[in-house]
Amino acid sequence: MKEVMQGRGSLAGAVPSLVFRRDVSSIVLRRSQLPHPPTIATPARDLFHALSQPTGIEAVREQARTFLDEKIAEASLLHSGLPKDMTALPAWLEQRCLRVRMDYRAYLADRHAGHQPRYFSAKSHALHFLQSMAPSRMVEGAWLYGFLKHWREAKFAPLCRVYLRNLGDGDESSNQVSLYQQLLHQNGCSDWRGMADQYYVQGAIRLALGHHVDDYLPEIIGFNLGYEQVSLPMLIAAYELSEMGVQPHYFTLQATEDDACVVATIKLLCVLLDEASTQKDQHALLQRVANGYKLHQLGLDIPDIVASFDLQQAFLSVIQPYAVHIERAYRIDCMERGIRGRWPDSLPLPLLVQQLCHEGWMQADEKGKTRLWQVLERGHCLPWDAYQQQVLLDWIASSQEYVKRLQYTDMPALVIASGPSAHITAVQSGPHEVDEPQEDVMDYIIRLLSPVVHYTQESLKAARVYKSILDKGSELYAQHYAFLLRYDPV
Repeated sequence: MKEVMQGRGSLAGAVPSLVFRRDVSSIVLRRSQLPHPPTIATPARDLFHALSQPTGIEAVREQARTFLDEKIAEASLLHSGLPKDMTALPAWLEQRCLRVRMDYRAYLADRHAGHQPRYFSAKSHALHFLQSMAPSRMVEGAWLYGFLKHWREAKFAPLCRVYLRNLGDGDESSNQVSLYQQLLHQNGCSDWRGMADQYYVQGAIRLALGHHVDDYLPEIIGFNLGYEQVSLPMLIAAYELSEMGVQPHYFTLQATEDDACVVATIKLLCVLLDEASTQKDQHALLQRVANGYKLHQLGLDIPDIVASFDLQQAFLSVIQPYAVHIERAYRIDCMERGIRGRWPDSLPLPLLVQQLCHEGWMQADEKGKTRLWQVLERGHCLPWDAYQQQVLLDWIASSQEYVKRLQYTDMPALVIASGPSAHITAVQSGPHEVDEPQEDVMDYIIRLLSPVVHYTQESLKAARVYKSILDKGSELYAQHYAFLLRYDPV
């Protein structure tokens, strides 16, 4: 960023080697006429799961295009805040970072002065946050994936390198998805694929952009500018996760990343502006960039995800599958105490829980276990998921507060996962007939680097090979040719 601000790679003539072979007006106008949003919007969760399959992507590419057009039309109605003068963009971005640092210092001062946490009320709240962030974090950098196929074009090399950095350059310990998987696993939050549609909007946008970089290049430029490696909500979340006993290494690592992506994006934008022949083309280009920037405002951001947690609803969701077992145990308990006929045939779960509270089922015994916990444990109904167990513990600890509102609480709607529940594995084989060996092998490597599988061992090795070819040139290709052409797992 400093280089851009000091004039090295700022605007006109900054990157003379990056020259587009096609008329920029075709890039600007290709998708400038957006269709009206359809009456029924494309579900983000369904598209996310469809694009998360290792095969069959072509069948859903048109759905992804429709989804993007819907979201861009929605974003076009929002305010961006971007400066109209692109020469002011680097300084504006620096001011944004400075404001984040100042606001974070103010937050720390408030906390040190004794103020309460701003985000998380309990550990279950923090774990819900980790789960809810998964649909976007598990496809980190996905919007840049489509640039990998342009590996011969120098103008796209910086963005290819940024994508590889999200992959850890082939190092599992720095791969963004591997790190987030570890974070979820360590905290018992791995079951995230069945959440409500609103949590998948950003993840679906990222995947869809990555499959259509040629048609949505201006929007991806804007999306890059809107992607904050360090933001105030992220810093606050990392601080409070640590307070809750959750290691925030993933978030603090992102906060220390440099702004190579923003620098590369500004340079690419400068080239597009220089190639635009008329002011009308420049205006259309900047409008599309602004729409891409505003795509970050769709779906749920960090504060929205924090606010979406309701411990009462989460508790009822956790015990709902075991309601019949709990009610049976309660009836037996009443019969043993000589109390009969005081309940209807089917007691609504909130009222059943309320009755259990009145009967002392939430009071811990000398071993620290409540009656409810013991009943679930004896019936082998205790959730194995650490997040669900934490929800039980946190609600029981605050049951005196929540029991008063149970009779006014509606049962939460259950969301059924539409995607695969198991981890997706990489494609293990490719075609054995090779007509154009170099192109064919590069296509195979690029498939292994897709957002769906790039964290697997074979794909991590493919990332190291791709990086070598990108950094040292095609002469290195011969060293890998015989090995890769076998098409065994890389």
